[in-house]
Amino acid sequence: MKTIVRGAVAAAAVLLGAGAFLLLQANSGKPPKLEAAQREIWKSDAYNYILEMDADDVIMYNYTKDSLLPFAYGRREPDGLIVVDHVHRHSLFNLLIWESTPIGRFRDGVLRDDLGYEKKFQRITELPQVRINQFTKDPEQNFEAFWQIFDENYSLFALNNVDWKALYAENRPKVTPKTTNEELLGIMTGMIRQLKDGHTQIIPGLSSESSKPAEDDREKLYADNRKKLKTNIRSYLSGEPKSELNDKVLYGQLEGNLGYVAFDSFMEFDKDAIDAALDRLVRDQGNYRGIVVDLRFNGGGTDVFALDAASRFAKERALAFSKHARSGGYTEFYKPTPIYVEPHQNRVQAERVVVLTSRVTASAAEAARMAFGTMKHVTIIGETTNGIHSDMLMNILPNKWLVTLSAEQYIAADGKVYEQIGLKPGEEVLLQKADIEAGKDPVLERAIALLKK
Repeated sequence: MKTIVRGAVAAAAVLLGAGAFLLLQANSGKPPKLEAAQREIWKSDAYNYILEMDADDVIMYNYTKDSLLPFAYGRREPDGLIVVDHVHRHSLFNLLIWESTPIGRFRDGVLRDDLGYEKKFQRITELPQVRINQFTKDPEQNFEAFWQIFDENYSLFALNNVDWKALYAENRPKVTPKTTNEELLGIMTGMIRQLKDGHTQIIPGLSSESSKPAEDDREKLYADNRKKLKTNIRSYLSGEPKSELNDKVLYGQLEGNLGYVAFDSFMEFDKDAIDAALDRLVRDQGNYRGIVVDLRFNGGGTDVFALDAASRFAKERALAFSKHARSGGYTEFYKPTPIYVEPHQNRVQAERVVVLTSRVTASAAEAARMAFGTMKHVTIIGETTNGIHSDMLMNILPNKWLVTLSAEQYIAADGKVYEQIGLKPGEEVLLQKADIEAGKDPVLERAIALLKK
């Protein structure tokens, strides 16, 4: 989730002009009217979803043992695909940030995504009766709902060595009926910062408060010098690179009949658009004897895109990783679901591939790194990745603030969890500030040398 400053909101309003009101109304996130005769209610076994739906429309609720609130609204396609279009009553958020998001195909109580991961649901007759069931600014109810969401769903307490119940005992007395929004946000932010988790944040508007510590020196090096680094990379290419999906994918030719592919983001939900872009990439890169795959600037996106990308380089089916959600207490989990990378029928034929990683490489980019790590013809060089893996579970609080958290554990093919640790490269190669200023990229140079051997 990207932070958007208030100036961007003001600028958007100016650009929209007279149409601003109509656009905001269209994106207001109003609940659909369900057909009573077709109404179904399904409660998830893990996570904290309740789906209320008819043949066409879907209302998604967040629930805990004490709270039930409508989070988002979407539609149900004829093939069972559920697409979430709007977050509840967040007009500007829906207009400027939220994208219509497919969450899987629902059939007979199972929501199955394109990776094959399944969320199971039980049918219920009515919505649960709970204590917190309407939107309110009451600070005590908001604190209780916030704490409960994490207590029931967060998956990394043991890995982080955080006592969430002790944090409740410490912070609950600070919240009274007179607690201001600013004070409440400060208390909640202080609690999530104990988790040090890049997928955990509080979104009170169009900005966010993150659990993740400030960027370390290596992340900052890449972030501060991205433009210059990209210019340096182009000096190694023969001509201008080709671009796909609004510069999320760039590719071109290196010396010695070698290819270069940069996956700079996996933030794309349109599966058809992804497949078409990857088909064009393969057509262009398919006959190179060696290819460099650059993940150094990729902060994540969707695992579907990440695994689709990896499948275009795979030669055999292999376990990329497994994932599971909590089934009860902090250390109780469902049986892991294996996620495989499989060779795509339309893939490159390179004999060798070198993958580049950095501290910026995170989230779905690390899912791709796990998949590439299973391939015998692939060498991974660069730096240890960021260590942020779980999908982001999003919840709405009674005051309409949004909260995201890690609700899963990802288990690499070697059986280990690398959350907050990151995945090491096969060979460490560090880029330095002096290299950037000199127009050099020693990581890319090392990759080229490896492919020439």
